[in-house]
Amino acid sequence: MLQLSRRFADLRIRYKLLISYSAVFVLSLSIGSIIMFHFVKAAIQANIESELKNTTQTILNMVKTSAGVSIKNHLRAVAEKNREIAHHFHQRALDGAMSMEEAKRRSAEVMLSQTIGKTGYIYCIDSGGVILIHPENALIDVDLSDYSFIADQKARKVGYLEYNWQNPGESHPRPKALYMTYFEPWDWIISVSSYRNEFRELVNVDDFRDSILSIVFGQTGYSYVLDLEGNLIVHPSLEGNYYEAIDIQGRQFIQEICRRKSGKIIYSWAAPGEPTAREKLVIFNYIPEYEWIVASSSFLEEFYAPLKTISHLILMTVLITFVLVLPITLRISSSITNPLQKLMGRFEAGAKGDISVRMQRQSRDEVGMLASYFNTFMERLEANIQESRRAEQAMARMRHYLKNFVDAMPSVLVGVDREGRVTQWNRSAERMTGIGDDQALGRPVTEVLPLLEPHMEMIYAVIQTGQARQVEKTVCSYGGDTFHADIMVYPIEAGEVKGSVIRVDDVSQRVRMENMMVQTEKMMSVGGLAAGMAHEINNPLGGMLQNLQNVVRRMSPGLPANDADAAACGTTLATIGCYLEKREVFRFLDNIRRSGERASRIVENMLSFSRRSESRQALVQLSDLLDKTIELAAHDYDLKKKFDFRHIRIDRHYAPDMPPVPCVATEIEQVVLNLLRNAAQAMIEEGRSSDPPCIALHLGREDGFAVIRIVDNGPGIDEQQLKRIFEPFFTTKEVGVGTGLGLSVSYFIITNNHNGFMSAESAPGQGATFIIRLPLADPMAASPTLSNGSAAQERHRVH
Repeated sequence: MLQLSRRFADLRIRYKLLISYSAVFVLSLSIGSIIMFHFVKAAIQANIESELKNTTQTILNMVKTSAGVSIKNHLRAVAEKNREIAHHFHQRALDGAMSMEEAKRRSAEVMLSQTIGKTGYIYCIDSGGVILIHPENALIDVDLSDYSFIADQKARKVGYLEYNWQNPGESHPRPKALYMTYFEPWDWIISVSSYRNEFRELVNVDDFRDSILSIVFGQTGYSYVLDLEGNLIVHPSLEGNYYEAIDIQGRQFIQEICRRKSGKIIYSWAAPGEPTAREKLVIFNYIPEYEWIVASSSFLEEFYAPLKTISHLILMTVLITFVLVLPITLRISSSITNPLQKLMGRFEAGAKGDISVRMQRQSRDEVGMLASYFNTFMERLEANIQESRRAEQAMARMRHYLKNFVDAMPSVLVGVDREGRVTQWNRSAERMTGIGDDQALGRPVTEVLPLLEPHMEMIYAVIQTGQARQVEKTVCSYGGDTFHADIMVYPIEAGEVKGSVIRVDDVSQRVRMENMMVQTEKMMSVGGLAAGMAHEINNPLGGMLQNLQNVVRRMSPGLPANDADAAACGTTLATIGCYLEKREVFRFLDNIRRSGERASRIVENMLSFSRRSESRQALVQLSDLLDKTIELAAHDYDLKKKFDFRHIRIDRHYAPDMPPVPCVATEIEQVVLNLLRNAAQAMIEEGRSSDPPCIALHLGREDGFAVIRIVDNGPGIDEQQLKRIFEPFFTTKEVGVGTGLGLSVSYFIITNNHNGFMSAESAPGQGATFIIRLPLADPMAASPTLSNGSAAQERHRVH
């Protein structure tokens, strides 16, 4: 070492500078090149693993999406095919080829003969949730409406569902999916179901095989799919089972992949046609629904090929440094380091999120190739990110679709978290409260929907226990309106996040219908009681009239017995008759007779009206029917409203040439009596003093119809009420006075039972006109609309 130092000291300065600078430069270049090599190697390895992971995840999502679409389409196709089978047998039954029961039985046999996947099957329910067809006989005719997915099926009837199900004899429920369609003639909801762990039996691998095989890494890298048993589902060159495959070191790498299910592994593998094995990197992930593993693989030497080239270049540069002068060394070193620095800058920009960066290839050397590899890597990375963005957009569209689905439901649906704050707010809730979802979300539910405040304890209990609860027919008030509602609360849980979904249904109409049915039963009982009383009154009334006739007969001259008895009493019938005439006894007796006959007619009308209609039409003279109804209405008296029908003037305008009309007399009486009572009540309530209350009845013929017009001079009806006047339960009367069914029932009797027409014309302050058109017995004999001449010949009577 001392001799070398002495020799170096004896050298010329330029050689010293050359040797010293060259040594320092070479050493610095060597150290820097080594550091750069390891840094680039680590960066390339990290980016390659990231690319493989992202690609594997992309393939995983693509397989899930494609498999999901394939499964849904398969279930849908099977469901629609079985609906066509049901339609075929139904049509044969309609054609008389078989009975309807035979058609249903054969349709059920065809459906039960099919399996979906391994153990999936087809079943049918009706709109009430009762099982009609099922492979398990224990479930036939069982009402499963309490299951939430059955409730969804009853409500939707067509579509895709996922749920959990436990067949009789099974220890625990398993996740299932179904597609349902509806066959309306038999009220069958045909459901094609399969367990989700058997979905792979339904997946069409060809739907995504080409997409997976089109993804390559480097020169020979590729992606593949296998199951947990080592069977290759998708592979560019191999097929079959490789569960026992080993590398050159005896490592059973396929078994390790199947056991670990996700992660990365490096093993030695010789590709088909290659004489030697090379180390291979595989990154894999697991799809639990189908028990598949998606893997992306490539040989390590293809990843590190640029690094090998760089190492050779560095070594050559060090050797040349010993030969060339410092400027050349500096120039060469700068020509190497500058492009690498640019590449590192591009890597840094890409790592920060700017995936649009690219390297401009200025040469075809190793640095240029590295720039080309970098550009290819970034382009693929950008394509994968765009694919991920498209998947996110598809998910956003699905979320938008589900929101629209929830918004389309007529029920009020509100989601809340465990603190009672709103997380979901559908359009029905917005219509009820006038509060949009942007204003409702995050606020306490009792603040935006106060009617739920009395039920918050139940809502919190559902969230804590996870069991659904409901309250039926509870009285709610909102915005000054009072209504009956069913409130149902369902628990929801997503991981550690718990909450509930609240459904509010307005059942006021159903409650009113139930109350009306109770009231109808009461009225039927009162009607029967009235009929019995009428019979009891009619018997003594008949005896009174008969005895009155006997009294008159006993005082009639010309009968020998009367003359003999009068002579025996020392007088004559003429003297007795003169006395009774002067004391107006005969007039009193005549008044008693007329009053008794009138009472008899009233009782007869009550009996006729209270009898049950047998719904058989007969030829009826409408003029007599109208007179009879007026006479029945004349005895109507409302103690609350203080009106007496007899104080209302009745005008009759009947055409003289009216033929009998086929109808059910009691039903037409009911319609006319209802219209007369409505008109009387409207005129009395209005209390108009300028004109006396008057109701006019017009009877005539128009174009093959008998036309009845009932006109009053009451307050009239405004346009909005006139549009809804025949709707069930619509009434303008106070609660407890009107039911809103009178005109709707009348409309049903005329249009449905008699194939006629019923309409109303009115304006505020101008009275109201109700028009009834009934088909004549012989439409060919019906005359055109009444002319002025025939109208002048009408009977005009004033009561």
